Amino acid sequence: MTRSNPNPLSRGRSSGIPWLRLTAWISLAVAFVLGLIWQQPDYTTLLQGAYPKGGITPQEQTPNQYQMSLKGEHYLVSINESQGYGGPMLVASLINDRGRVEEVKLLQHKETPGYVARFDESQYYRQFAGKQVNDDFLLGEDIDALSGATLTSRGLTSAVREGTHAAADPFGFPADWQEPQLVLGAKELAAFLLFVAAFMHKRLPRKHQARFNQLLGVASVVLIGYWLNSALSMALVGSLLLGYIPSPQQHLLWYIMLAGALGAILFMGRNLYCSQLCPFHQIQRWLHRLSGLNLQLHPWLKKRLKQVTNTLLWLSLMLIFLSRTPAIGSYEPFSMLFSLDGLGVQWYILPLSLFGAFLVSDFWCRLLCPLGRFLNYSLEARARAMTRFKKGGRIAVRDASQPQSTQRRPGYGNPITAEKRRSEA
Repeated sequence: MTRSNPNPLSRGRSSGIPWLRLTAWISLAVAFVLGLIWQQPDYTTLLQGAYPKGGITPQEQTPNQYQMSLKGEHYLVSINESQGYGGPMLVASLINDRGRVEEVKLLQHKETPGYVARFDESQYYRQFAGKQVNDDFLLGEDIDALSGATLTSRGLTSAVREGTHAAADPFGFPADWQEPQLVLGAKELAAFLLFVAAFMHKRLPRKHQARFNQLLGVASVVLIGYWLNSALSMALVGSLLLGYIPSPQQHLLWYIMLAGALGAILFMGRNLYCSQLCPFHQIQRWLHRLSGLNLQLHPWLKKRLKQVTNTLLWLSLMLIFLSRTPAIGSYEPFSMLFSLDGLGVQWYILPLSLFGAFLVSDFWCRLLCPLGRFLNYSLEARARAMTRFKKGGRIAVRDASQPQSTQRRPGYGNPITAEKRRSEA
């Protein structure tokens, strides 16, 4: 006889969280699919918007190439897509009848608007004008990057290079250009060594760990925050989830940062980035030590604030999936602090998080950071998977070591031998 639950309300409350979690996962899956359907680019419409007075005719034999008449001149327009810092960028290269680049225009992008505005205000696009379609178009050689926006500069240059090289054959130019090479520069090496240092922290003698952690914190702020300007954010995670994966030749630093953070969780079971390498986390620690205050949060409030952080992470991912734009779901104030470039809500979040760090330890990390919650959730998922795997292995070993004549059979309570069952009958 089964015992009834004396408190049906407690049963409803206990099952409410799993249903809420399931609803969140389903809504994220629906948003991902809707984003795929809604955000398919129409190249002809985008090109017509960029050149409203141009007569545009698509070339059926060559995809992503168009003939355009503008102001009595005839041009070939080659469109190509490449990955930037925040996602794909669609670039149109306007080529005159002599096979030289006349103009370059950014038709569509997923970058932070502030970065794109810097390219429009500078002379970056003009350096492509006059170049022959079979030139190298290599950043750092015949093309200069925009200071503080190297990753976006590489994406734009890559899109122009691939688009113009695809148009070299119709003009009769040979394919004698130099291909981009995988270069491990000082920035990539510095990022790699930082993750190695974070991994070695626990292997040092205990008396040296505190001083080593302080030096590592300073290095993360100086290198990741200001020099590399590559603090992890939901924009990078969103790019990974949406499949906006650049080539290693284009963004090797992108691979190092994400592989280091996620690889440490998957293979080591440690969140190295949040605990030791996040530059914003280190700045919060310094501010908290400077104030000398340490307000303790009530356990009830801690539990509710974790739910708030989960909700913020869900909202961030919903915006990223629906818009297919990683930058739109990233409200972290990292870029505003380290590059002095921020938009919208970041102007309010940065002073709030810095002031909160004076009062509460790790204010931003514990209460508002969607990236930290994503990494910690990944760590929790790994721990659950490892627990189930080990538990399943123990059950398999126990069943294998049990004699066949005494194994449990369906319909019986305790394992008994066949001979004992016959004697009892």
